[in-house]
Amino acid sequence: MINILKNLLLIFLAFMSILKVNADNQYEIKVKIGGSQDSALLLTSYFGKKVNLVDTAYLNKSGEFVFSGEEKLSGGIYMAVSMDKKKLFEFIINDDQKFSLTTDTLNYTLNMKVKGSEENKIFYSYLKYNEDQYKINKSLLGRMDSLVALSEETTSLKNSLDSINEIAINYKLDLIEKNQGTFVATLLVGMRDIAIPDSIKESRDSTLSYKYYKKHYWDYFDLSDNRLLRTPIYMKKVNQYFDQLVVFHPDSVITAIDTIISKSRPSDENVGFLVWHFISEYQNPKFMGFDQVFVHLVEEYFSKEQITNTTPSILSSLQERSAKLEPILLGKTAPNLILIDTSGSLRSFMTIPNDYTILFFWDSDCGICGKEITDLTKLYEKQDHDIEIYSINVNSDLERWKKAIIEKQMPGIKVNGTRSATKDFHDLYDIYGTPVIYLLDKDKKIIAKRIGANKIDEFIDNYEK
Repeated sequence: MINILKNLLLIFLAFMSILKVNADNQYEIKVKIGGSQDSALLLTSYFGKKVNLVDTAYLNKSGEFVFSGEEKLSGGIYMAVSMDKKKLFEFIINDDQKFSLTTDTLNYTLNMKVKGSEENKIFYSYLKYNEDQYKINKSLLGRMDSLVALSEETTSLKNSLDSINEIAINYKLDLIEKNQGTFVATLLVGMRDIAIPDSIKESRDSTLSYKYYKKHYWDYFDLSDNRLLRTPIYMKKVNQYFDQLVVFHPDSVITAIDTIISKSRPSDENVGFLVWHFISEYQNPKFMGFDQVFVHLVEEYFSKEQITNTTPSILSSLQERSAKLEPILLGKTAPNLILIDTSGSLRSFMTIPNDYTILFFWDSDCGICGKEITDLTKLYEKQDHDIEIYSINVNSDLERWKKAIIEKQMPGIKVNGTRSATKDFHDLYDIYGTPVIYLLDKDKKIIAKRIGANKIDEFIDNYEK
């Protein structure tokens, strides 16, 4: 009798332990997939353009994969992914984080059954409707392709397509209206297109449509909602804004960045994500002048507030880089260099009276520099513009430097950067390799940098226009 009681007590304690574990779980997602051969399943989430691994579940005796954890998941669109990294299906994570999903490999979406999550029931009703609409549209388009253009049947099919698309739009609007406050509604609102009024589209001023679209671009999309950050539409929306609506100029890009970051507040996560995204875009810009964007980001955001995932050492590195770039941005007066020439005299480019000054950083041992010297010589001899060249050799071997000057018949003023009365040119001009060219105007302001010698003539022509 005593043994029986002991066994019952052990069973009871084990049962209570299981209940406690389940009670402690903040999320518990049960997935059952008919026809699946997988023994494990991955839970992943979108994060901007990336996909993050969140959890791993193994097939249990009940034929289920159970994802569970003691901390709630951030809202967004999550994915069930096979061990061979194939996305099987998506689902919503929001307030309800204990639910079950049952489907099969024949059609994950159409055969999905949801229990315990109203959000996912709505989400899957939308996905199933979309799939039905896609099949109808595909069928109509296929029939149109097989017909002669402008035939009566083609016109009828086009009208059918327009009607179906209008019904689909109304379906989405109705779904949004009936499910206010859900993340599904937020998601569908964020996917809405901006409708330009006919009065603006019909205007003689062709810029009005562009201005209207840009002004209202963010009307339906909440950049501060970190749930949207965990969807594929967040970065798609941001990238489209820059690709289609922002003038390709550093000042315009900076204004657009400030607008977007302002709209992403008060979410520290979204602000941090966007700031880091733009830093990665402009830390090593592909186009001249866009290092100004990097400097702006460091000075206006990293240096003024706590940006997520920024350690003191990272902040120090960013500020050091920004401080090096800021004095040599386009439009800044070039830092002075006072270096020795071939006669041993100190020479500064600041006294050069010409309309344009070329600062040419080169190495007497640099093979690539030879082509630039050839192009600079041609430019110098043409004299289509009032140009002087101030060539700074970075090699400390003075004899080799002087010999290279003679062999290459270098034009202009020749100086050696390793014999200086001013600060180290490496630091002043961010020189980490050769050749490098800076172009200055008459006032010694930087108007171009890291430009090829063969592009200088054309650049000056455009600059003067």
